[in-house]
Amino acid sequence: MKTTFAPWLCAVSFAVAGVSAAGLPGQEPVEAHPEWDAQYTRLIREATTAPEFLTDLVDHLPASPTVPTPLAFHGYIAGAEGHLTPAAGVAAYMRALEAATGRVKVFSLGESEEGREMIVVAVADEATIASLEEYRRITAALADPRATSEAEARGLIARGKPIYYLTGGLHSPETGSPEMLMELAYRLAVEETPTVRAIRTGVITLITPVLEVDGRDRMVDLARYAQAYPGQAVPPLVYWGHYVAHDNNRDTIGMALALTRHVAAAVQAWHPQVMHDLHESIPFLYVSSGTGPYNAWLDPLVVNEWERMAVREVQELTAMGLPGVWTHGFYDGWAPGYLFWLAFGHNAVGRFYETFGNALPTTEDRDVGEWSARAWYRPNPPYPQVRWSLRNNVNMQQTGVLVALAGMAAEGQRALELFWRTSCRAVAKARTEGPAAYVLPGDQPRRGQLRELVALLRRHGVEVHRATRPFEVEVPSGESRASGTAANSGKGGGTKSRGCAAGSFVVRMDQPLSRLADALLDTQFVRGDERLYDDAGWTLGYARNVEVIRVVSPAVLDVPMVLETGERGPGKPIPERAAALLVRHHADTDLVRLRTALPHLEMLAAEAAFAAGGEYPAGTVIVPLAGVDRATLQGVLARLDLPALTVPSLPAVPAHPLRLPRLAVLHTWFSTQDEGWYRLALEELGVPYDYLATSEVASLGDLRARYDVILMAPFGGVRPQDVVRGYPAGPPLPWRRSELTPNLGVDETDDMRQGLGYEGLARLHAFLQDGGVLIAVEDAARFAVETGLARFVRVVETKGVKTSGSLLRAAVRDPSSPVVYGYDATVPVYFNDGPVFRIGTGNNREPETRRPTGRGSPADPDVPQGRPYLAPAPTPRPDPLDEGFVRPGALPYRVKPFLPERRDRPRVIVEFPKGEGPVLLSGMLEGGNELAGTALVVDCPAGAGHVLLFGNNPMWRHNTQGTWSLVTNALLQAANLGVGWPPPPVN
Repeated sequence: MKTTFAPWLCAVSFAVAGVSAAGLPGQEPVEAHPEWDAQYTRLIREATTAPEFLTDLVDHLPASPTVPTPLAFHGYIAGAEGHLTPAAGVAAYMRALEAATGRVKVFSLGESEEGREMIVVAVADEATIASLEEYRRITAALADPRATSEAEARGLIARGKPIYYLTGGLHSPETGSPEMLMELAYRLAVEETPTVRAIRTGVITLITPVLEVDGRDRMVDLARYAQAYPGQAVPPLVYWGHYVAHDNNRDTIGMALALTRHVAAAVQAWHPQVMHDLHESIPFLYVSSGTGPYNAWLDPLVVNEWERMAVREVQELTAMGLPGVWTHGFYDGWAPGYLFWLAFGHNAVGRFYETFGNALPTTEDRDVGEWSARAWYRPNPPYPQVRWSLRNNVNMQQTGVLVALAGMAAEGQRALELFWRTSCRAVAKARTEGPAAYVLPGDQPRRGQLRELVALLRRHGVEVHRATRPFEVEVPSGESRASGTAANSGKGGGTKSRGCAAGSFVVRMDQPLSRLADALLDTQFVRGDERLYDDAGWTLGYARNVEVIRVVSPAVLDVPMVLETGERGPGKPIPERAAALLVRHHADTDLVRLRTALPHLEMLAAEAAFAAGGEYPAGTVIVPLAGVDRATLQGVLARLDLPALTVPSLPAVPAHPLRLPRLAVLHTWFSTQDEGWYRLALEELGVPYDYLATSEVASLGDLRARYDVILMAPFGGVRPQDVVRGYPAGPPLPWRRSELTPNLGVDETDDMRQGLGYEGLARLHAFLQDGGVLIAVEDAARFAVETGLARFVRVVETKGVKTSGSLLRAAVRDPSSPVVYGYDATVPVYFNDGPVFRIGTGNNREPETRRPTGRGSPADPDVPQGRPYLAPAPTPRPDPLDEGFVRPGALPYRVKPFLPERRDRPRVIVEFPKGEGPVLLSGMLEGGNELAGTALVVDCPAGAGHVLLFGNNPMWRHNTQGTWSLVTNALLQAANLGVGWPPPPVN
């Protein structure tokens, strides 16, 4: 369908009604405006530290005889000194507005992980609020051009109203936006200035005032604590949400957190044209555009609109006399993990503000540092020093938002037309720039991860189809089906046919959310000289170790297919005569779900490959069926996607039990964010665990009597000495629920200052000597090495390596280790400049092998003169276990004092390959030669126990399910990690 429209309105520059660039705002006397709330207005001006931080838009609040102001409801104004409103109080105020006026409607979005409610508030004029469902239907129709003709779209655009979605309170220490959004909702509902009337009649404003409701209440508790103990140190906000802190704004790919899912549901229900998230980290008001690189899958129309809005608002706000309003030089625009990317993924504009905040509701003298420097993108920089209040923050945020809303009101039809146009271009993508589709073969081995990936795409709103018959697609000639990676079928180079079974999934690119699907499934490439704000690569096929084929030819769109609904069949009954159930191990998370769903069922892991009516690899799970409740087992299998077959007799193969360990997840009191992703993954899989602080370890006595495995997820950059010593000495920093702080959690302590301590370190050492397993990831692995818990291994300094969070190809070095049961010869890993390792007691580099300068060619031998030629002795090939310990030709008596027993030497399980094809799969890689041949996953024997070191992060942001099995294999086989070690000596 060809789409044509009348030319858009030109970009306009307008003076917002009621705003004058002449003179200082706030000079109009309150007495001259009987329509104002005099008390509230005086309090606004008293709470603002300088007149230039006020504008005519927010230097007052209108009065209403029927609608309560925040002051009337709470007893304080928005941005008042000493006051923060808890999440329930914010929601209660919004519902009070709803009860008092027909211009406000409140909807519940759902609950957080801890049971607190999230809401979305709609504000418009009475007629619009009464017809909200009709306006939602209009934006839904414009979102899908396949069901809406051009003529219908013209009529809908003429009748419709743009929807502008404001969100606040995502980052819990950024406390101003929930206060501001309450006042904004009141102002939009009550004020009768031309500017606000135009917004109210021309725009549907949606507001989610508190996104991270759990963290908001904890931050309110800390504000109370600060008031109760003036002048004392305030405990750091170590928990925001139940699982993660700052990363709650990096969950839009994996959609694991409740807040992400709730906001995604709101975006899919309302189809807003703009989503605008409010943050507070830099002075005074940053309006997001970006430095680049911009995400390569976005429509240029959306990128241009994002920039246009930012430039217009900076211009208008600067004209009002506001200092420190700027754009460009902060965020990049690349990764799709941010919450506002929910709008980008739906062909709308995602954007954010950063204002200056104090976290606590206090007024402070602040030095803004480098942010006061003038630059081409910041000709109106912030002041070098400033006295800053919470009300200043509210003023800046609210003024900017009102200018943005006024711009939307002036160009409402243009916004709807842009939304329609970008949706049309998204549907056309399959036959313009391509690709035509992505195919997820249905017969690939990791079907549980395949099912979860399809479910994730559908949760995003992406349509997924299932082929009803076999078909073929073209893939690059060098692509290996067994690689478990995303194939990238381009238009150049040789190709070959790849057969796809009936039941394979097809993600068509002739759908409205094609750009979102493309951004999630395609491969990323970032130059090494780029400055990135977050991850460089996130390709979901690699991250989940699932085969995904990028198909260019539109012929794939003609394959017979039906829309996937997620419905499942009842499963097959287990024959009564079967003696055992066999499940091939493919490093699929469903295998863990089988184990946790039936914790008392006997399960064994084969230690070698075997034949039983077919070939089964090492790691195959054997379930003896004698005395088993087969109906219960069948019910569990019906929910999973495991390659389970029955055999008439138990296979004769060495095997060991597959058991759920007694597990402790260890955290520091400095940061809990990265380990929160591990808790979330373990809970999703059903793996039980205890949750311990490092400060508790010393008091627990015999750790081995309590636990089989202790998991140390990444510490978040905490130095090893600080893990041991804790915070600097000082008065206790309590993090505990109390009458004053009823919302503090997840864990509790009387004093956050305490670290692991030397006694705690000794307890960990004893735990290992007695047979325990310590799993240490990234900087926790560095901690284990530097404190001597892991011996005979060192961290390699790789100063030239730059990955910025990318997906790299690693090689399985020791396939006999239970840690890598189910994996192929190579595995995609998430790597973010983490530690890599070399084995040995010193820097035993390989001897120089280049010939000296002399006669002949580089391939000829050197010939010393004056004596018969002697060929060089063959280079001795040491036992692989001697690598790093014994230099060729070393005298034995010098070596043996430093040579550990073979069983005590570290076992390299996964490494970066040496020159065997590209290491970079998706993202960025500079200095990759420094990674070649380094160890990535190492099992270090420690007494009767093991320290398992990870240089990669196998459980990153709920995106890397493809490497979850590296952890869960170790958990379920903690008592048998030594299988296959040490190998027999090499003669």
